[in-house]
Formats: sequence, structure tokens, C-alpha cells
Amino acid sequence: MHLTESDNQTYFDKNKAREKICAVWLKAQAKTAKKWLYLAVSAGVINGLMVIIQSAILAYLLQAIIIEKLSITVIMPYLWGLAVIFVVRSLCVYAYPVWGFEVGAQVRSSVRQQLFAQFLKQGPSEIKNHQSGSLATVTLEQVDALEHYFSRYLPQQMLVAILPISIILVVMPVNWVVGVIFLITGPLVVLFMALVGMGAASASRNQFLAMSRMSGYFLDRLQGLSTLKLFGLAETELSNINTMANGFREKTMAVLRIAFLSSAILEFFSAIAVALVAVYVGLGLLGQIHFGPAEHISLHEALFVLLMAPEFFMPLRQLAINYHDRAAALGASDAILVILEKEPAGQLTSIDNLKSNVHHLIEFIHVSKKYDQRTVLTDIDLSIEQGEKVALVGESGAGKTTLINLLLGFEQPTTGCVLLNGELLTQTKSAQQMAWVGQGAYIFHGSIKDNIALAEPDASAERIYAAAVAAGVTEFSEHLSEGLETQVGERGYGLSGGQVQRIALARAFLKKAEIIVLDEPTANLDDTNKALLLDVIDKLFKHQTLIIATHDPLVINTMSRHIVVSQGSIS
Repeated sequence: MHLTESDNQTYFDKNKAREKICAVWLKAQAKTAKKWLYLAVSAGVINGLMVIIQSAILAYLLQAIIIEKLSITVIMPYLWGLAVIFVVRSLCVYAYPVWGFEVGAQVRSSVRQQLFAQFLKQGPSEIKNHQSGSLATVTLEQVDALEHYFSRYLPQQMLVAILPISIILVVMPVNWVVGVIFLITGPLVVLFMALVGMGAASASRNQFLAMSRMSGYFLDRLQGLSTLKLFGLAETELSNINTMANGFREKTMAVLRIAFLSSAILEFFSAIAVALVAVYVGLGLLGQIHFGPAEHISLHEALFVLLMAPEFFMPLRQLAINYHDRAAALGASDAILVILEKEPAGQLTSIDNLKSNVHHLIEFIHVSKKYDQRTVLTDIDLSIEQGEKVALVGESGAGKTTLINLLLGFEQPTTGCVLLNGELLTQTKSAQQMAWVGQGAYIFHGSIKDNIALAEPDASAERIYAAAVAAGVTEFSEHLSEGLETQVGERGYGLSGGQVQRIALARAFLKKAEIIVLDEPTANLDDTNKALLLDVIDKLFKHQTLIIATHDPLVINTMSRHIVVSQGSIS
């Protein structure tokens, strides 16, 4: 579900279960780094226990020096004990954030792998329905927003369940009144933290929604900058981007305001509780209070419980500081789950009742494809044999691209099934046995050689060069300064359309696939370059099954079989 900032809070008010789903999913991700999480928590627990022992020793030393006037030789073992405790605490303080960071790093890596797997599962046709900037924001920014939840908040949440209770158990036998103060004020801190956190979660969701929209909008306008300048709209779009950036700034400041408010409230309550303990033990030492153990309290006991008071609230205060990390992670996880929960369009049909008796290389059996209520293909029955040269002919919008997407496994049929060598076709099987060159072949920033080797990164230099020669790439690369090592810009900047297509064909040839699928390979080329490209295609893929989607008569005439796609049917 895609929400705007305006209906975001309304949606979550009506669907509290969604936030619970996000919280459960977040905790489930911690399993990927369970070892590091337990190590971080162990470091925090050891540090907390050392603080209790340290406070007891300090209180005893002050009692011994001020009241009992003991000599240095008597208290020396306690001083050595303090030194050991300081060393252990230093190691724990160092290890806690290091191991916590490892938790966050491993979880982020795991979530990104899940997203990439989902992108592959959805396929290029589904990915095109999303703004690339928005997807990039989810994969980078919003996954990064999970880090502090796992590196700081989650370990601290586990510490809060251990350390305050341990302190109460230690303090109760010494001074039960102070223990009761801790029992009453501790839950108040948690209660107000939860109340403030509700607003923080909503503000964080709005912030991430604004970030995602801004990123998508900015990247779209950047990619279409030439068109905007030609129509004189560059300044207008710049103003729109500034407006969206200001909106994102305001939502970011709203998150920070809530975070600072949360810290201020919790500092106030913890300060009040510490003050109550200080007043109680102080007046008890002065003999002004005769309630509870204050009447007979010693300096040792008074100092110990007084030192424990801020330490009791320290884990809670730290959790409050990190609570906005939880809110940010909930906001980010909602956007991540929107992608992870999305099922591929269409459905895989069992081939038990649809399987034909004769295996063809490729079979479409009663295949239909719908997008919502729009039917694109209807009851397609088609078989293609090994080595055939097939032209998929039809005007734009006839259904050729959808047929190609089904063949490549980028989409699944709504009904019916597609078979490859008698087995149900999947995107994985398609990728193993087919090579595809789309209408707008993508050239990455890098060398011509690297772009050819994309199909098989481990290919030897000799094989890459042979593919370049076969596809006619060397005909223009040898005139460049560095030959195949010449760097080209993103999307083939600096190359002509025909040169880009030749690199893409060399890439497909290097793969040595059984089936070659080309989508409008001669689009935007003049007649001379079309003839040259078709000659290259004929030489490269003479012995492979070749399927070309086209409406170019020159291409159609070179193919031995023509399949006409018209209004969702074939003939």
C-alpha cells in the first residue's frame, strides 16, 4: 500500500495491526545476527553488574576512610578491586557498541539481500511500475535507518529487562524504601516513553514517506532534464523540488522535536526520583526521618543506595534516548515490507492437466494475461522448435512485449502455463537458457570490454575479444583511443544507437545461450545500420533459436516464421 503524508496517520490509527506486523518483522530480522546480539547484551550486563560492585566498594571505602579511619593497608585490596573493575568496564564499554554495530551491519546486509531477491522475483516489468528513485531510497536510506534499532535500541531493550531488576534486588535488602521508590518511578519512565514514542513513530513514517517521494521525483526530473529544458520547465521543476525539500526538512525537524521532548520528559522524572532518594537518605543520616530504615541508616548504606539511584535509571534513560531509533525503524520497515510482501502478478499453473504429449522447446498452453481488469493476451497456444527463426509481428500495444516478458519469466500468466523443454518455465530457468537484448539495451558506466563480459564475468579475454569481433564491435572500437578498454558513459553515452546494440549482441553471444530473444533490435536505426545489424545477428545466432519482436518489414523478411500478435491473440 502506498500512502501520502496526509492519510498516513489515519491509516495507522485504523490499522494498529500493521505496526505490530512491522515490530514482529523487525525482531525476526535479529535472528540473522543472534550471536553478535547476545555478545553485545552480555557486555552490557557485565558492565552493569560491575557498576553495582563498584558502587558497593566505593561506599565502603568512604565509610572506612571518613567514619572508621582505617589505614591504607587495610583498604588496599579494595582499591585493587576497583582497578580491576575499571579495566573490565572499559573493555565492556568498548565491546558493546562494536558488537552492536556488527548486529546492525549483518541485518542490513540480510534485508538488502531480501530486497534484491524480491526485485529479481518481480522482474523488470514489475520494477518499471515503481519510481527508481523511490526504490533506491528504500534499498539504501530506509535499510540504513534500521541500523540503530539493532545496534542500539534492541540490545538496550534487553538490558532494561535485566539491569533495573538486578539493582532493585540488590537495593531492597539494604533499604526497602528506596527499592519501593525505584519500583514506582521506573514504570512511569517506561509509560511516558511509550506515550511519546507513539508520536515519534508517526512522525518518522511521514519523514520516510516524504524522503521516498522526494527521491523518486528528483531522480525522474534529473533523467528527463533535457526534455524539461527544451520545454522551458527547468525553473518550474526546480521550484517544485525546493518545495518538496522544505517539506522533508519540516518533517525531519518534527522527528527531532519529539526526540528532544522525549529526552527532556524522561530526564525530569529520573531527576525527581534521584532527588527523592537523596532527600530520604540525607534526612535519615541527619536523624530527621524516622520512617523505615532511615532511622538506623549508615553512611555506607546511604552512599550505596544513592550511587545506585542514577544507575537504576541509566538503562531506562539510554533506552529513551534510543527510542526514536525504534520509531525510525518502524517507519522504514513499513516501506520495506510493502516491497517484500508484494506477490508477483499472475500465478503459476500446475502442468499436470495442461502438459502436452509432445515436448517442444517452448510451449504456451492456454495462456492468458490480465493487468487488473485489462486483458492483454487471451488463450494463447504456441510452440517453438529448436533452431527456428521466429518474428513476433504486431503493432505497438498488440501484446508482443507481454509475450516476451512471459517467455523470459519476467511475468507469470494469469491462466495457463509456459513450458521450456517440457518443464514449467521460471525466471531462473529462463536466465540459464536464454539471452535477451531489449529495445533499449543498457550500457553501464565502464569499459566496452566490461559491458560485453557482463553476461559471463569469468570469461577469458580471448573469448570476450572473439565475441566483440563476431558482433562487429571491433569495427568501431579499434578506432577509439583504448580499443575495448575505452570507457563509456552510463546508458552508452558517447556511442551511437547501432554501436550500443552491437555491444549488447556481443554480450548475448558471449553467453552461448540456447535461445536468443531480441526486442525491436533495429528501433531508431537508419536503413544502412539496420542492414549491418541484421547481418551481424544472422552470423552470430545462425545455430540458435532466435525470437525477434518487431514490426519492421526489413527484420520480418529475414525470419523464416512469422507469428502475428493482434488484440491479444496470435495467428
